[in-house]
Amino acid sequence: MANKPPSSKRMKRSRPLLFGIKEKEMNSRLKLIRKLVAKPMPIDPETRMLNDPTPAEISSVLIGNKYHCCNVDWLVENGVTAVLNCASGGISKLPIDTLVEKGIEYQFTNVRRDDVDYPLLHSLSDGVCSQHLEIAKSLYAKTLKTNGKLLLFCVAGQNRSATLGLAVLLLWGHPLKDILRSCADQRSFVMENQGFQRQLVELEHLLKTTKMINGVYCHADAVYNHEKATRRKSLLSKEENMIEVELLIPGHCSMDVKIPEVATIASVKQCLVDQANKNLLHDEGRAVAKSWVVLAGFGHDSMYDFPLETAAVDLQVQLDRMKVMFRLEIVSTPSPTDAAKDNNSSIHSITSKASFDSDSPSMHSPRKAPEVIRIRWNSKCRFALVIFSASYEKDGQTFEEPWTFEHKERSSSKSSLLQNNLIDTYLRAWDFETGQAFASCDPIVFSFADDPRDRRSFMKISTQANAPQQFRAPGEGGILGMGANAIVHQVELDPTSPLLTPRDWEKSDGFSWMDALPQHWNAAVKRPFGLSKMLASLKDSSEAGLAKRVRYANSLNKDGRVVRFYGLGVALSANADRPGQYKYEVAILSRYEEEFSSYTMRKFMEDYCSNRVTDPKVIKWRKKFSLISVKVLLVSLLNAFRDLTLVGVRAFDFNHLNNVLVSRDHQTVKLLDIDGMSKGTIEFDSEYIQGSDDDDHNSTITSGSSRQKSVHKPALDVDLNTILPNVVYQLLLGKGRPPGFVSNKKSEIWRAPKEKAKELIKEVIRENFFDSSSLALEEPDEFEKVEKHLARLSEWFWTMLKKQEPWGNWTKDIYDAMRCIDHLPIA
Repeated sequence: MANKPPSSKRMKRSRPLLFGIKEKEMNSRLKLIRKLVAKPMPIDPETRMLNDPTPAEISSVLIGNKYHCCNVDWLVENGVTAVLNCASGGISKLPIDTLVEKGIEYQFTNVRRDDVDYPLLHSLSDGVCSQHLEIAKSLYAKTLKTNGKLLLFCVAGQNRSATLGLAVLLLWGHPLKDILRSCADQRSFVMENQGFQRQLVELEHLLKTTKMINGVYCHADAVYNHEKATRRKSLLSKEENMIEVELLIPGHCSMDVKIPEVATIASVKQCLVDQANKNLLHDEGRAVAKSWVVLAGFGHDSMYDFPLETAAVDLQVQLDRMKVMFRLEIVSTPSPTDAAKDNNSSIHSITSKASFDSDSPSMHSPRKAPEVIRIRWNSKCRFALVIFSASYEKDGQTFEEPWTFEHKERSSSKSSLLQNNLIDTYLRAWDFETGQAFASCDPIVFSFADDPRDRRSFMKISTQANAPQQFRAPGEGGILGMGANAIVHQVELDPTSPLLTPRDWEKSDGFSWMDALPQHWNAAVKRPFGLSKMLASLKDSSEAGLAKRVRYANSLNKDGRVVRFYGLGVALSANADRPGQYKYEVAILSRYEEEFSSYTMRKFMEDYCSNRVTDPKVIKWRKKFSLISVKVLLVSLLNAFRDLTLVGVRAFDFNHLNNVLVSRDHQTVKLLDIDGMSKGTIEFDSEYIQGSDDDDHNSTITSGSSRQKSVHKPALDVDLNTILPNVVYQLLLGKGRPPGFVSNKKSEIWRAPKEKAKELIKEVIRENFFDSSSLALEEPDEFEKVEKHLARLSEWFWTMLKKQEPWGNWTKDIYDAMRCIDHLPIA
């Protein structure tokens, strides 16, 4: 069930006219507006970009776009002393600090939408003056007192800023026709929004019956119905301790939401979800299911934000960034009653001050006595609710489906492309450990299919930033690999927010927004196939939870045998069959290493154990692959399993060998897909540490009167009994052999008497790793050494195969396996 597309800016139906204006007069004035302005935007035919070098200037009021505001030197040279941001929730990369340094006052009014039914100048039902016009008029009056100029700007400088600018000039007594003529000469494409046109005409009609004082009409409240405005403000004042913030639903719309001034993150999220359900999904018979809340600051870069989700960023890091970056006050409430009420979800229960030691795997571990953490929010906070799925009921059952939305280009304006329609086409991600924000270096939109089994439809990408998506052919999306549950792309990302250190947090008063932005991510981006697999991967016991655990315990993975995880990200994907339909999805980002590329152990074993390989590169490295290489590779594999154990991962899926990467020199491995088979991590108290009564041996140790449980429990649940022996057999027996050779030879060795079995082992290994025929003739002493070595090796192999002492339990646990492989003779 797709969501409704954002409303068009053309009037679909007429609404009741305000202030006594007649329909005939309205149509006449609209005709005048459309004769002089509302023209097509001047698009450069070569660059296909808007040709808009300078703003329009009409009697100390300048109307322009976001780029004009960023040209601070031009503003200073032309006497601009104040700027008013009329866009929705702020615009990326505004030089606010530079404006202030140059003596230019910066204010914002946060016009939520550029739609026909948005009350930009006044309420469309009762004519109450909008706060937007009050702010614009007040700032313009302040500017005139200093003989300065006011720049009103929005994204394109076409509708929101233009309408407010023209309305301010009307309030100062400028005739509408004169204003429009000036716009026609300088900026003829303004006022394309027909709803804003009607509001401007209504204001003009109202002013005809309003007295002027000293050349300016009365205060905006008085121009409109002051009594209604006062009554509305009185009602709002009764909502004590509530503030109004902006909620953005990416890809759809923005809306106002009232939240408690002091509240937990969970409480605020519930307010946002309730508002989205009420205004967006209720009519569809659905409700928000899985979603993320992302916090941003008004007036700052839209990429300067972070998610208030502990799956992505630990709560203590969230609090630190809120304090340092947004100057929000953190309030701790040590009330047991409130703690029980507000901490139904343990993700919001932490200590008021947690240590941050990057070398400690438990650096964010909560204390046993949690406190309720509340934040004192303010009206500058902006929230984005990224909706991943929606739930609905059918036949008494609740179902969950991906939340998709449609995007349609406006036929009346070239400027309304994806980047100006609340859709961010950059992959966004956040560092697990520091919360630092990253964005893909280039725009990227992935593809998906309604049927998750249609894997080919997940392979496409588009790099269009502000145009309808143009998908490349399958296979050109930087694809590193594809498994049963997910596809992996290679994407490069750069930081978009500062890297905050513990010192920054301790000295937050000295924090500078100009801090260096270190690091660069060359990431492997893992996108699950379908909603169910994505939701499964986000569980604490699944890959996302374990990935964060591994990242925190990175000092225990210094050799890099376990893939280094960066963090989680939010990606935009479009339907491969219907490119106008979009959805958001969560992806897991890890470090891409060219040394390992996408060469899995499964592919390595296929190349190694085959007599049909024709690639000269494979034949060359396989010929050089010695017994030492075999042991080095096996030791690296078992060490990687041990490293998983050190960071507390309980299980690893080793069954199909695709979860292990082999380096280009075939000497080391790297584990990926650390999902723990949804068994999570080892916690205290744990049977893995203390043993259990249902242990394999079910043994006990008696000491005096105390009875202790067995402690011999496998440290890592991994298939060592079947997969690992097969890997050893194939590495030693299967080098360059035809299919079925290893299994047949192993059976022959198993059935043969011990001495005969050893001779069979020696024969195969001699052929695989030694040129014994020439060695016997040319260097008999060396030949004798080789034969002695083969005797030791065959003894080890037979004992390991038969699981005789001392290797009777070598496949029970990784540490037993490590001891066995450590005794593999190589010299």
